[in-house]
Amino acid sequence: MDIVNYIQQFPTKTFRRGELLLQKGDPGVNLMAIRDGFVKVSSINANGVERLLWIAGRYDLTPTEQLFSKHNQVRFFYTALTDGSYYNVDKKELLTIAQNEPAVMAEIAKNMALHYDDFLQRVDAVDTATVKERLMRTLCYLAERLDSNETVDLYSYGLKLSHQELSEMIGSSRETTSLMLSELRKADLVRYSRQKLTVCVDKIKTLLGD
Repeated sequence: MDIVNYIQQFPTKTFRRGELLLQKGDPGVNLMAIRDGFVKVSSINANGVERLLWIAGRYDLTPTEQLFSKHNQVRFFYTALTDGSYYNVDKKELLTIAQNEPAVMAEIAKNMALHYDDFLQRVDAVDTATVKERLMRTLCYLAERLDSNETVDLYSYGLKLSHQELSEMIGSSRETTSLMLSELRKADLVRYSRQKLTVCVDKIKTLLGD
């Protein structure tokens, strides 16, 4: 069984940029399989500081941590980064199919492994010492979620992030983030205007030593 064809049988729901789709404590009954657009997965600490954990894109299943968990409540916050839609997947039905279809289980396991790798990258990015490095690692992460090219225009994929949104992702102020973006632009590591935000992934990774 092809998991994409299977998921496409479920009803779709639309979302708007900035919409809170799920929040910590919500019942984890269904899963979202992103049809188009992007959803930000984040945690918020006791001081109200947000930590970006993952960006879910096309055909990503989320909340992934709910799939095999005994916990019936959502553990993080899921916010639409863009307009889009998702397939509203019945979790119990998907688990039943996966238990009887090795190919489906293998695909789910593969996606969860990639998700875990993304999560580790995010933890590494947030724990780095400087705002500038956190910003560079976050921009690279976003770009690589969209494309494998050496330069990636986030806006062309519909990911039109404001300086405020970027600052929240890296745990900094808007002013400092804007200043760091300006420095990255002067170094030709990013190119941005009202129409684009291009990340020079290869140059940034060389600078970071990755």
